[in-house]
Amino acid sequence: MAQRLRVLVADDHPLFSEAIADQIGAALEDAQCTCVETLDEALQELNAGNADILILDWDMPGMNGLASVVDIRERFPSIPMVILSGFIDNIEIQEAMAAGVQGFVPKSMSGKAIISAISVVLNGGTYMPTRNSRADERRPEKERSSAANKQHPALTSRETEILRHLASGMTNKEIARQLGLQEVTIKMHTSRIFGKLNVRNRVQAVSLALAAGIVDQYAGN
Repeated sequence: MAQRLRVLVADDHPLFSEAIADQIGAALEDAQCTCVETLDEALQELNAGNADILILDWDMPGMNGLASVVDIRERFPSIPMVILSGFIDNIEIQEAMAAGVQGFVPKSMSGKAIISAISVVLNGGTYMPTRNSRADERRPEKERSSAANKQHPALTSRETEILRHLASGMTNKEIARQLGLQEVTIKMHTSRIFGKLNVRNRVQAVSLALAAGIVDQYAGN
């Protein structure tokens, strides 16, 4: 029996990483995902030989940008690495790729882009964002929200905004404070979001939003 593909997802927002893992599991039937929240936890899994590919957040507890990437590459040269990031400039991308990173995926891209990156990297290639994806990352919030609503018109702009905050791992209370609303109002919106997306919980909602490109910015970065 063939060994399952072991994917290590290192990101300090559990809801986001679980949604990514859900997308990977749905797209790659033989994949087994492990999610960790810090660089130290990722290193523990790598030291234990529990990963065939690493999906790494550029900005998370323990990470020191390029220095950490170089250290990981020197210690685990055979493990392919794909970087996730909300904001990173072209120079850093080039330096990371020169250091041995095989893929880079802006968090402004959908879950499908991450699956594509994994597939390309596992086949020996490199995955880089297109100019359009990097330009999209710099679009104003209102334009991104408008684009998301066009992709899924059933959601209102407020619901899309709340869904984006859900993807960042914020609680209902935190979202209410951020938006200046009552917590019960956020609960009402969240319930409507689940109903419109035909999902049962936050992880499923964020997973679907990532796949459809509804969530196009990783709030909190």
